[in-house]
Formats: sequence, C-alpha cells, structure tokens
Amino acid sequence: MDIRQRRLISDFNATISLNDGDSLIHVEPIGNQYDRYIVTYRCKGLQWIPERPRPSITRLHKLEVYLHLDYPRLPPKLQWLTEIFHPNILSPDMNGGVCVGKWAPSESLSMLVVRVGEMVQYKNYSTSDALNLQAADWAAQHESAFPVDNSPLVGEKKLEILLNV
Repeated sequence: MDIRQRRLISDFNATISLNDGDSLIHVEPIGNQYDRYIVTYRCKGLQWIPERPRPSITRLHKLEVYLHLDYPRLPPKLQWLTEIFHPNILSPDMNGGVCVGKWAPSESLSMLVVRVGEMVQYKNYSTSDALNLQAADWAAQHESAFPVDNSPLVGEKKLEILLNV
C-alpha cells in the first residue's frame, strides 16, 4: 500500500467517524476508492431568496469532496451542492466553489469538513478573500449577527480525538 492510499484510508476512517453520535455532520462515501464524499451539514447557515430583502436561515447544506491525485499536497476539490449565501462559498448556480483559505497537507479531511461546517455557521469566514462579493459586503455590514449558529458540529470528545489524529 502506497503513502497516498494509507492517507486516503486514514482520512476515510476519521471522516466517517463524524457520523457517530449527535454530530450535525453526515459523511457519505461515493464508491469504494476512498476519494469522493458527499457531506451533509444540518446546521444553520444563510441563503438569499431573491424575492426577500435579506438572507434567510437554512438548515440543510451539501458539499461534494474529491481527493484528487495531488491531495494532500494540494487541498481537496470542493463543490457546493445547495443554495448558500456566504463570502467564501458559492451556490451551485455560481459554480459551487469553496475557498478554505490556508491549506496544509497535515490538515486531515475530517478537520477540513468540520472547518467548512463552521464556515456555514459563520463562525469562520473572510470578507477580504471573498468569492461572493455581495455576501462579503453584506457580512461586513452585519458582523453582529454572527455566528448564525453556535451549535457544536461534533461533540467535544470527538473533536479532541480528531485533533489528535
């Protein structure tokens, strides 16, 4: 087994463990190659419905993760699958891109999945490195509204385990 395959299996085991307990994250592998996942977040985030004067709360978010051949040297390819209003995440109709900011090969897939969930909750976002400029402008003017969800995405014990993986 080569280094990449060991990393993929390690990431698979840690990331699938996010499904345990009262997690607000569900991870579903696609196929059996350990390189594709659908991640579902059941936390509060924002979406903008054009007929409304401001963003509204939504509680279901989906992300596709692909661990390409250059992973982990380069970050995974992330594709957002549901409507969202966020400076660093684009809705599918805007290409579904996700900007995670700094990436290090030492970051596990499970921690990246948690970090993206915290982005959805507006616990972690950047208006200076924005993909969606309208969302960045709105967020800069409404900082006191954040985070939109203080719920932990995973339990404290699970987070401690993930940090030590």
